Amino acid sequence: MIRLVSLTTITAALLSCSYSYSAGAPNQPSPGRPTAGKPARQPSTGKPARSAAVQPQAPDKRPPTTTPRPPTRPVGPARATATDVDRVFHGGPVITMRVDEAGNPVVAEALAVHDGEIVAVGTQADVLPLAGARTEKIDLAGKALLPGFIDGHGHLGAVATRSEQVQLASPPLGTIRTIAALQRALRADIKRRKLVGGQWVVGWNYDESRLPEARQLTRADLDAVSTMHPIVVYHRSGQLAVVNTPALRLLGIDAGTADPPGGLIGRKPRSREPSGELEDSAVLLVTRALPRQGDEEQARRLIMAERQYARRGFTTVQDAPVTPDDLEALRRLARAGKHVIDVVAYPVVASFADAEQWVGQRFGAYERGLKLGGIELVLDGVLDTRTAWLSTPYATPPPGKPRGWRGEAVMEATEVEQILELALDQKWQVVAHADGDAAADQFLDAWERVLERRRAKEQRPVLLRAQTVREDQLDRMRDIGMVPSFASAQIFHFGDFYRDTALGPTRAARLDPARSALDRGLLFTLQTDAPLLPLDPMQLLAAAVVRTTRSGKVLGPPQRIPVFDGLRGLTSSGAHQLFDGDKKGELTVGRVADLVILDRNPLSVRTADLKAIRPLATYHKGAPLYEAKPPQ
Repeated sequence: MIRLVSLTTITAALLSCSYSYSAGAPNQPSPGRPTAGKPARQPSTGKPARSAAVQPQAPDKRPPTTTPRPPTRPVGPARATATDVDRVFHGGPVITMRVDEAGNPVVAEALAVHDGEIVAVGTQADVLPLAGARTEKIDLAGKALLPGFIDGHGHLGAVATRSEQVQLASPPLGTIRTIAALQRALRADIKRRKLVGGQWVVGWNYDESRLPEARQLTRADLDAVSTMHPIVVYHRSGQLAVVNTPALRLLGIDAGTADPPGGLIGRKPRSREPSGELEDSAVLLVTRALPRQGDEEQARRLIMAERQYARRGFTTVQDAPVTPDDLEALRRLARAGKHVIDVVAYPVVASFADAEQWVGQRFGAYERGLKLGGIELVLDGVLDTRTAWLSTPYATPPPGKPRGWRGEAVMEATEVEQILELALDQKWQVVAHADGDAAADQFLDAWERVLERRRAKEQRPVLLRAQTVREDQLDRMRDIGMVPSFASAQIFHFGDFYRDTALGPTRAARLDPARSALDRGLLFTLQTDAPLLPLDPMQLLAAAVVRTTRSGKVLGPPQRIPVFDGLRGLTSSGAHQLFDGDKKGELTVGRVADLVILDRNPLSVRTADLKAIRPLATYHKGAPLYEAKPPQ
């Protein structure tokens, strides 16, 4: 019998990121390209026959090892004259994210924008004459112009919220190395914000397994910080929070308080006295007690978070999973016309009843910068806290768990299947968090059973994180038309831990198997998963291309991917995943003018230098958002 973990606690973790082109990483051997047709199928596993679902088509075939050339004519008919062009970009590589008939990446020399739309792309001789007296000419000075980045998955609302809280992560994500350092960080926050007695102090992202004390925090640890302020510290897993004595009083928790359904109130040894630990659904007791942000403050934080994304080159982001309250906050911004970039929201669905409440809502269309993209299911935890649900046990179980620990399911298989049937009826896209391969099996099994009973147009389901998917699962994903989204930056931040502790070297070498997906012609995206990971697209790209851990070791060289394909995971494939492929993701005539200028051309730098590339300017619908001036 599968033991189920509380969805709300897992959700808290998720809410609480010469132009030389080679088909392999530069200066590295490239695995062979697949031959035409589908790869050989894996031996039968006894699973149901797979449905003949409609397959997604890649924006273009992948390029071979060649040198990009600028097109001799604009990419598509020019739609502009010298009287109606707002901006012309020239003097640097314009990486269109398309390939020509020979499969070579198309790198143009100039691009023109009018009224938020790309109206010409081509050589400077083609495009510069379109500039009129009032046209802003932006000399790239050798810098690279690309489509604005599209985050395959992230948590905009959590980025907004966490920016005001105390980051308590240990290396590699933070600086907290001891419990004493954690206490100093909380005291510094009280002093910095000049808090008066009774105001809450909130910390997040602590992980006792990264500290030398190797034990959970207690109320006594937090009482040593302050007994005048209620304090809560959220564990990185989201399944645990620790509070101090003033917080326990505010929550009304004492020796006589019963554990809430699905939760646990920690107790001192041989006593009913609360220890300060709150587990599973008990975490919500404190979350609900925190002061609610006013609408204006919530809007301010969301706008600041969107500007954080824009500074890093993103023009389309996700907020997933969202609650009804979260969605209403996003809708207030949309009604006021204040979204800085495009936001695609996915409500969290924990049960069939949850799913039913979204029937009748408008999905799939932008309204003033906001689109309801579909629904999100959370099927397991996360690999770096060893709560992901695996088909085979962890090499080393986490503290307090027995040998043979594989993580746990979040939802019953029958309920997942019922939700997918409703999603097909309503034409909703479904994205599912599945860090472990057992969770991926649950999602794939449910889709296959549903598609056996009914035919449907392409639904384009998405498997988020997909860190441990197997080769046979990638075959099944291809057959269903499922998009894997890889949080490849995990390889850099936690690769050594995965190899040495969580999984062992063999399994860790196959994490985030983007190359295996590529060899199947399977479109994939790259996701920041911010704020659980840093909001850094170039580090994300570098991790997928180079696969180097923090110790400098390469984790699974055969899974390296070419730079161009990694860029697609941040641009054209991201647009495809969001059903925006006809509007975004490529620099061609008629597309939205979402643009980013990078200080170097990612197709020509050494792969070791990819993570050092920085955005210089970002434009959304042709309008400048960040450092919008000619780079010099």
